[in-house]
Amino acid sequence: MVGKLKTWGKINRVEKAGSLFLYGEKENLRIDVISDKVLRFHFSKNREWRHDYSFTVPKFPLMDFELEETPEEVRLMTKELIVTIHKEKHKIKIFDSQENLVHSDYKHAGYGRFKNRVLSFKKLRDEEAFLGLGERIGGLNKKGKKVVNWNTDEPNHHPGTDPLYQTHPFLLAWNPQASYGIYFDNSFRSYLDLGKEDDGYYSFCAEDGELDYYFIYGPSPKEVITSYTGFTGRCYLPPLWALGYQQSKWGYTNEEEILQIAATFREKEIPCDVIYLDIDYMDDFRVFTVSDERFPNFSAMLKELAKEGFKVVPIIDPGVKKDINYELYKEGIAKKYFCKKSDGTVHIGYVWPGESAFPDFSREQVREWWGEKQKKLLDDGVAGIWNDMNEPASFTRPINALFDKLEGSMTFWGKPQLGQELDWQEKTFPADVLHGDSQEYTHLEIHNLYGLLMAKASFEGWKKAKPRQRPLIITRAGFAGVQKYSAVWTGDNSSWWEHLAMSLPMLQNLSISGVPFVGADLGGFFSRDCTPELFIRWIELGIFYPFCRNHSDISSKNQEPWSYGEKTEEISKKYIQLRYQLLPYFYSLFWQARESGIPPLRAMVLEFPRDPETIANDDQFMLGSNLLVAPVCREGARARLVYLPQGEWYDFWSRQKLTGPGYFPVSAPLETIPLFVKSGSVIPLFDVQNYVGEKSQEVLNLQIYPGEGEFLYYEDDGITWDYEQGKFNLIRFMLSKDMQLKIEYLHQGYKSPRKNFKIIPLKEKPIEIEDRGDQEVKI
Repeated sequence: MVGKLKTWGKINRVEKAGSLFLYGEKENLRIDVISDKVLRFHFSKNREWRHDYSFTVPKFPLMDFELEETPEEVRLMTKELIVTIHKEKHKIKIFDSQENLVHSDYKHAGYGRFKNRVLSFKKLRDEEAFLGLGERIGGLNKKGKKVVNWNTDEPNHHPGTDPLYQTHPFLLAWNPQASYGIYFDNSFRSYLDLGKEDDGYYSFCAEDGELDYYFIYGPSPKEVITSYTGFTGRCYLPPLWALGYQQSKWGYTNEEEILQIAATFREKEIPCDVIYLDIDYMDDFRVFTVSDERFPNFSAMLKELAKEGFKVVPIIDPGVKKDINYELYKEGIAKKYFCKKSDGTVHIGYVWPGESAFPDFSREQVREWWGEKQKKLLDDGVAGIWNDMNEPASFTRPINALFDKLEGSMTFWGKPQLGQELDWQEKTFPADVLHGDSQEYTHLEIHNLYGLLMAKASFEGWKKAKPRQRPLIITRAGFAGVQKYSAVWTGDNSSWWEHLAMSLPMLQNLSISGVPFVGADLGGFFSRDCTPELFIRWIELGIFYPFCRNHSDISSKNQEPWSYGEKTEEISKKYIQLRYQLLPYFYSLFWQARESGIPPLRAMVLEFPRDPETIANDDQFMLGSNLLVAPVCREGARARLVYLPQGEWYDFWSRQKLTGPGYFPVSAPLETIPLFVKSGSVIPLFDVQNYVGEKSQEVLNLQIYPGEGEFLYYEDDGITWDYEQGKFNLIRFMLSKDMQLKIEYLHQGYKSPRKNFKIIPLKEKPIEIEDRGDQEVKI
């Protein structure tokens, strides 16, 4: 392939004009300096830069740089990087400030063109692992693999399936000395070959568009992620209740059932903050409507649930039922807000309502319109929006076998087997569907962006309607930058042990890709009934997911924690209560994600970047810098081998001290997940509560583990956007080797209900002290 490519040719002219412009015989290159560590390489196509826009990266002021030119090469220099471009061989090399080679084109193929495709080949040098790339099945390290970027509704996935619901063309290349990232800002279907075709190079290409990518230097993996999220965006702080346990099922069919489930959670004192409404709640699947038959007192039901501490989040699909008597459809047609075909007619696809039209979210006015249509649900009292089917998914023909059973009511559905009864083959829009208004885009360019733009519409619409209240927005499909608007879950998984195990590297790579609020459906969504053992192991793991939702489909048995008998209920309750104790730890990690882009759920290599063993052990992860989680993902297993990196570690349950690095056999009876705490940790804990806000939490518990370390504790009201005006507290807890705990307020702008700290050492009795601001305590 390399020998057949059209390249950009010899460089004839060099110009510095804000950016560096290199004019070649066939194509031109523009290099933008975003920061000392971030460079943008944007090649022309047919000698033009037509792609002067980005759906993911805002326009930034550019930094200045030094430039040197000789007859043979051009040198661009920042404080951190040196870039050389050979004029004759048009080969790009990137060095660090000490002139160590970090990154290089492969031969003459840094830019390539084959028909409409654009390609770039990079030399495989010291890269030992490729991480990131969003939602991917398989191991953490993608070196030697080939992946496809094309958002796909693929519920029947298995260990070899690619692609899935999310597209993140961001690559983190790691070795123990230095790491760097590549962000390929091209939304067409694209491919990355990470040394599968040849172990001498890796490549990325897109079926159309321009070769436009960012090089991001670390040298640590964390620094790469911080820089990457610095220009693609970082998360907003979710409301504190959104970090609680959440219950969902496709098949909660009416008010009585919802209220009974809520009452059972409270009777059994199993903490829960959120209940979801799947497509069952709508009137004949008309989006933004509620069935009067099944939910006749919708607003009153939400108020009753709110009194018991429950928030409700309904599903919203993009398919608008083709019905001339349906106001949303009529308005969308009148305003020409729906996606159209190349002949100018409205594109009609098939989803749950049958024939449906789809909003063109690439247009700002359509996103505003969609966001405004949420208002009725918001006024009724919903606490968030669940965006689904937004890959966009579309069946190839009406699902008659299923619709014949409906007769207007979800109660007639029975137990459909999705993979058999639906036609999943095309699953999206035809290529001739068009988007845009003053500027027109083909669906081939917008497809991967559709879910991102729908999430943006939901988020921005919410902020206009409820400017004081933070929402929970979640989305199934997304693209780079989706973290600015939404949480993400991994789509329709199955109640298989394999899917429990697969969630570990999937969520680690999504987190590396800049998305901190991630999770997978606890217990598995469908395919078969979850077994009690699998459910227990998934709850044990899932309470450490940043997004913690139990979700199942209509054909499976109920998956509430009490659905599998007393033992399963008892173990599930224990772990869900632990989740609620850990809420201040989680919330502080989300503050870190907002400030730096570093996610709560971390591949171990983020904390131990010089340890190659962390790459190999992707069936365990770090939660923040302090907790190491090593779940059991094999049926019948009652022990497992755990890798502990350099340092001293404490078993969370037995308090036994172990010293790494090394592998340790660990007992894991059914009621126990292996969990370890790094020495020197200060873990903030709440008292157990049934929902966020039930208790004022006047005492903050501080679990202390001997050693030297610190923790940055963050708090605010957990509800409003007031933190953006400085109404928050940031407290540093510093622990010394001689067990002195220093409490230091770094920022104080929020009146906390907390009165005392309770310091809980491993062996000594707890010490309760008054919160008097900055102070030191001898433990």
